[in-house]
Amino acid sequence: MPKKIKWSTLMLAQLALLTAFCVIGRLLTQPIPNVQPVTAILFLVTLYMGVLPAMIVGGLSIVITNLYLGMGIWTIAQIITFCLLCILVAGINCLIPLKNHTGIMLIISFVSGLLYGFLISILLAPFWGVKSFWPYYFSGLPFDFMHGVGNACFYLLFSFPISSILTKRFLK
Repeated sequence: MPKKIKWSTLMLAQLALLTAFCVIGRLLTQPIPNVQPVTAILFLVTLYMGVLPAMIVGGLSIVITNLYLGMGIWTIAQIITFCLLCILVAGINCLIPLKNHTGIMLIISFVSGLLYGFLISILLAPFWGVKSFWPYYFSGLPFDFMHGVGNACFYLLFSFPISSILTKRFLK
């Protein structure tokens, strides 16, 4: 049974700041194809705050950044895919407590880049009129690989500072 979320001013402020961090991170890394910090941040939010807060941060981040980068049917596919990835991480976290397993999270972060591309391709192929799915999907695989590498790097980079903030362990 999922834990009940206690909405507090601190939690709302954290969600707002994490959303802003995702937006700024995505906009700053936009010139690098498929490399952005959103997935890593959403995984940390999932582990430390829960799935619903992660979905809120993910949905808001995608909508806000797509106002700058371009809004379209892909916005809905991106939100759905990020939600599915957060649910997947939460499910794995029920089996293996992931907060203390950085190596496993790095693998999950990398694989999620590949899975993200696959899910986006499945969701968007019908809208683009794609007749042959597999060539369409495989043509995007190098970008999905870059997404996975970026996810793992950003997870490694942000895991300590974000987990410290979300567990209120501030450095003195």
